[in-house]
Order: sequence, then structure tokens, then C-alpha cells
Amino acid sequence: MFQTEPILYLQSLGSDWLTTLMILITSMGSSAFLASIVIIVTFGINFRKGFLLFQLLIWTGLITEIIKTVIAFPRPDYVDNRVLNLEYGVKSTSPFNGSGPEGVFELPDKEVLETFHLQEALTPSPFGFPSGHVAITTALWGGSSTIFNSRRIKMMAPVVIFLVALSRMYLGRHFLGDILGGAVIGLFFLTAFTLFLKSSLKNDFFKKENFELALRRKNLILYLVLFVIPLILMASSMISAEVAGFFLGTNIAYVLIIRKGLPDDAGSVEQRVLRVFTALLLFGVSSFILGVGFEDIETTSYLSFKLIEFLEAFIPASTIWVSVVVCTKLNLYRREREFVSIQGTEWSRNSLKKNEME
Repeated sequence: MFQTEPILYLQSLGSDWLTTLMILITSMGSSAFLASIVIIVTFGINFRKGFLLFQLLIWTGLITEIIKTVIAFPRPDYVDNRVLNLEYGVKSTSPFNGSGPEGVFELPDKEVLETFHLQEALTPSPFGFPSGHVAITTALWGGSSTIFNSRRIKMMAPVVIFLVALSRMYLGRHFLGDILGGAVIGLFFLTAFTLFLKSSLKNDFFKKENFELALRRKNLILYLVLFVIPLILMASSMISAEVAGFFLGTNIAYVLIIRKGLPDDAGSVEQRVLRVFTALLLFGVSSFILGVGFEDIETTSYLSFKLIEFLEAFIPASTIWVSVVVCTKLNLYRREREFVSIQGTEWSRNSLKKNEME
């Protein structure tokens, strides 16, 4: 499972065009791609389903990061410097050559692990097991087929997951064991998500009273899950500041939105496209500005670096709230209660006309 021979074989078949293709495929598991999908679903199709899909993805990502931190296994190019990091084109500086385990079910060599942990304590390196790309891709496509009850997505899901998994191995970023571990985590959360959708708990996420600042059990549980737990995980270095920032930014945006009233999903194709365009534009522009602005800031302390990493994710994620406000001002959205009120008025008028005719 942690042998480098399958990776070396795949890379021996490589070429420039294949590497470019694999980098494109592997980007389907990147945070930028996932954010785009969530925004498209939320603003273009169904706000509620988009939020639920986001929760599935972010919790899958959170738990994957925690497992990575606890197990702390190196990437293939550290275990064997013959493995190329084709995703970033970085040459391996590992002192180990051909040090992968011989048996299929053996773990990486003990000496390799000890050396990696000593080096990681001085210079933090990304951990390998399990594959976050595979875990989140499994959750994304499986969750999408479930939430939309789409046979077409269900048929596409295994193909996309396989291609992303293959790309991670070809690019030298993961062992077969990492891939299988990521798939198991994704399937676990997908199963939990399916059971959640069938339960009455799903409706609690869309009740305004559950997000008021009140000492009620449901309110406290929701605020604990959406805000307190991620902060604790970030403070204990179990998850990155980037993941925590994206998670908290989106959840704060959602709380601000639901306390004003969720937007309805009605609208023409043009209105839906404009809503998606607005949300993507605000998210992309804020990410670009922060990336350029913070690039010139020299950080000497670890806390300053983490704060910048947090803000670079937190602020773009919070633009979801800004996007809803802007779309509402531009009459691309109506609040659900407005929509219900208008629908009720039209129904009353139609009933009145019908009675007059009779």
C-alpha cells in the first residue's frame, strides 16, 4: 500500500501532455474548484442544498486534516527520492532512495518515519495519509448525486473519483494506501450525510430561531459545531488556519444571511447566472487582492503567518453574505418570506376573482 513501485511505473509512462492533463484533473480536488462548485449550486440552483453540500465537504476536509496530523506519514517523494513531484515540479531533497516497504501491507520504513518527523519539527511539511483530494472528491460527487437524486451524476462519480485518485499517484503526491484511506473517509461522510438528509435534523439548519443568541439546546449545539470546535482544532494545530478560516467565514456569512431571512431560489436563467457571476466575482476579487496585499508583508512570527493564512481564507468565504446582499439589492433575489407573502397575495387575488366570477 505504501510502495513506490506503482508510482514509478506510472511516471515512467509519462509525457508533458499527460502531466498537464493530470494536473488539470487533480485540480478538481482543489479548494478553488470546490468553492466554485459550492457557489454555483448555492446561488444558481438551490441555496439550502448548496449550504448542506458545503457542510459535507468542509467536515470531510476537517477530519481528513486531523487524521493527517495524527498519523503524520510522509509523501512518496520523501520515502523514495526517485519519485518526482510532478504537480509542483519540485526536486526531492530526501536522503532516501528506494526505501519503500517491500510487502503490500507493510508501513513505511521506521527510519524514514523517524527522520521525517525530526525534519518536520524544524520545517513543517505536508503529510500524506490520507488523500484529501480523494476524500473530498468522493464526498462531492457522491453528495451531489444524493442531494439532487441524479442518476447521471451517480454514474459519473466513480469515473471522476478514479481519475482524481490516478492523478494523485501519477503526480507523485500519494501512495495507493493514501488513496484508499481518502476513499474510505469520503464514503464514511457520504453515508452519514445520506442518513442526515433522511432525518428531521436537516430542518434545524434552516430555522431562524436556532441561530439566535439564546441559551437553548439547539442554538448552543449549532454554534458549538459551526464555530467553537473549528477554533479549538485550529488552536491545537489539528487543522490549518486556512481550513479554519474558510470554515468560519462561510458559517458566519450563513448566520448573517439566515437571521435576515434566506433568499428564495426563484428566478430566470439570466438571474441565476448573474447571481453566480456576482458571487464568483466577489470571491475571486477578494482572494486576489488579499493574495497580492499580504505577499508584500514580511512576517517574522509564527502567529502573524497563521493570522494572514486565516484571513486569506476567512474574508473571501464571508463574501457569500455580501453576495446575497448585493443580489437582493439588484433584485436578483427575494427573501423567502417576501416570496411566500407575494405568492400568498397572488393566491388571494386569484381566489377573489374566482369567487366574483361565480
